[in-house]
Amino acid sequence: MPLWAAEDDTPDIAVAEAFTALSLALRPVPAPADMRARLLAAAAAPEARFSPFVARLSRLLDLAQERVRQLLVSLARPDVWERVLPDVELFHLEGGPATVGADVGFVRVAAGAHFPHHNHLGDEHVLVLQGGFVEDDGTVVRAGGSSYRAPGSSHSLTALPGQDLLYAVVVFGVEFPGLPPRP
Repeated sequence: MPLWAAEDDTPDIAVAEAFTALSLALRPVPAPADMRARLLAAAAAPEARFSPFVARLSRLLDLAQERVRQLLVSLARPDVWERVLPDVELFHLEGGPATVGADVGFVRVAAGAHFPHHNHLGDEHVLVLQGGFVEDDGTVVRAGGSSYRAPGSSHSLTALPGQDLLYAVVVFGVEFPGLPPRP
C-alpha cells in the first residue's frame, strides 16, 4: 500500500496535501549546465534511440542482443555505409545461421527518395527503425512496422518525407531490372 493511501486503498487527502506543500516549500536546485545537452545526446545515440528494437532485430538477424547493440552503435559511423544510388546507402553485415544465403544489413533511403522497382527471388523480411515508406500499392509502413515479401513478388517504395528511412533487411535473393548488377 502506498504511503499516501488509507487502509481502504483510497488516497489520504491530508498526506497528499502535505507532500504537495513540502514540494512547494523546497528550494529549487539548479540542474548542471550541461545536463540538457547530455540528455539530448543520450537520447539521440543509436543505442538509446533504437533500443526498443533490439529483441526484434536479434530475432530477424539471428544474432545475440549484445551484437545487435554493437551494430546499432555503428550506424552512426559513415565508413560502414556504401552508397549504391544517389539517395540509397547499404550497410552489409553477416547475420546468424538462419540467414545463411541471404543479403543481410541496414538500408538508409533519403527522406522522400524513391527505392527502385525490384524482384524478390526469395523471402524478404524488413523491420523499419526510423522514418517510413509507402509502397507502390499504397501500403504505408512506419518506424516499428515490418514488411514481408514472398518469393516471386516485386515492388518499389518511396521514403516518407521528413526523416530518412532506415530499415533492417534479410532478403534471400533480389534483382533490380534495369540496373547494372552489383559486384
